[in-house]
Amino acid sequence: MNTPHKTALALAMITASTLSGVAGPATTPSCSAPDASRSILDSIHLFGTARLRYEFADIDGYDDANVGSLRARFGIKTDSISGFKFLAEGETTVILTDKDKYTPFPGFTNNGRAVIADPDNLELNRLQLSYEIDAIDTTITVGRQYINFADQRFIGAVGWRQNDQTFDAVVVENNTIDHLKFTYAYVDQVNRIFGDQTPAQGLDYWSGESHLIHTEYTGIDDHTVRAFAYLLEFDNSSANSTDTYGLELQGEKGSLNYLLTAAVQNDAGNNMADYQEYYYRGQIGVKQDVCHYGAGFEVMTSDGSNSFRMPLGTNHKFNGFADAYLTTPAAGLVDYFAWVGTKALGFNHTLTVHNFSTESGGTELGWEVDYVATRKICDNATLLLKAAHLEGDGSQVDITRASAEISLSF
Repeated sequence: MNTPHKTALALAMITASTLSGVAGPATTPSCSAPDASRSILDSIHLFGTARLRYEFADIDGYDDANVGSLRARFGIKTDSISGFKFLAEGETTVILTDKDKYTPFPGFTNNGRAVIADPDNLELNRLQLSYEIDAIDTTITVGRQYINFADQRFIGAVGWRQNDQTFDAVVVENNTIDHLKFTYAYVDQVNRIFGDQTPAQGLDYWSGESHLIHTEYTGIDDHTVRAFAYLLEFDNSSANSTDTYGLELQGEKGSLNYLLTAAVQNDAGNNMADYQEYYYRGQIGVKQDVCHYGAGFEVMTSDGSNSFRMPLGTNHKFNGFADAYLTTPAAGLVDYFAWVGTKALGFNHTLTVHNFSTESGGTELGWEVDYVATRKICDNATLLLKAAHLEGDGSQVDITRASAEISLSF
């Protein structure tokens, strides 16, 4: 049964009763009631964002695609009231150009156009209630929310697309031990980036029982050690039912910084496959006042049929902005990359180069060049320009993407 709104409805009732309890019974007169009401009202804040974007895609085998879209969010949130915090946020994405000029859903071509994954959308984006237990330095958050771990390689909100990925979950964060942050999340449903008006089951949401465990230790000067276990099981996406265990070390020394990650992944639950694959990542960079640069590699292994996958990651951030490898190829992936960035003409510029090949068999897949420029127009407005070109090799087709956007917040 489709249950996308169970958590939202339950949380709305919990929130109403909680806030009414904090405010006190309306029928009980008190000379301090106006001050109490004013204090509660002062703790309530409105917020919103808007993002106007034009995006173009040219993928061999498809007609060129382009779309202009406006994403707007409006919400309400509170400061801590007797330990409770509340947040509710609605979201809409409006397509401003001809809808026949692009395909919004993967696997479904629209007039032969390439995919740009920003459909029309109107939804409840977030609805969450949190409670802080100061005595044990713990916060519990219930409801529809973002979950972002570290750089979002494995778990993230996919903030690049107009509709983010959210989680109907219970999240517990504990900081009782000095320098150690422990997070546990029970996830009932993953609300995917394609909205709830999708043409196929599984594009809109994945339901099931998943457990996310993430720890960070910062007790070593200029270093962070992470350990994680992401135990995923989805009723309507069995191929993504996986158990992933990993370690990560991140550090810096002066202008030098580095990152090392290793993980192992097995099939789990209702997954029909039988495999164990591995993930490795290493990178080193230098950050100076006028420039930053670095290089690294990323490997997702494969047995030839099954490969290491990141079904809940913010995958646009990795393996190239052309989005050719949002899903790991069946033969795995090896990505060697290097980047350089600087400031000029009021913009922050970053140029990144990737070389791709399969992990199983070592077949060359091609080269990609990515360019990003950002400029802060004012305190609450940012301009972003982005372009990517993948020159495919063998079976990998050529891909070109470009976009321009303005983001506003208040």
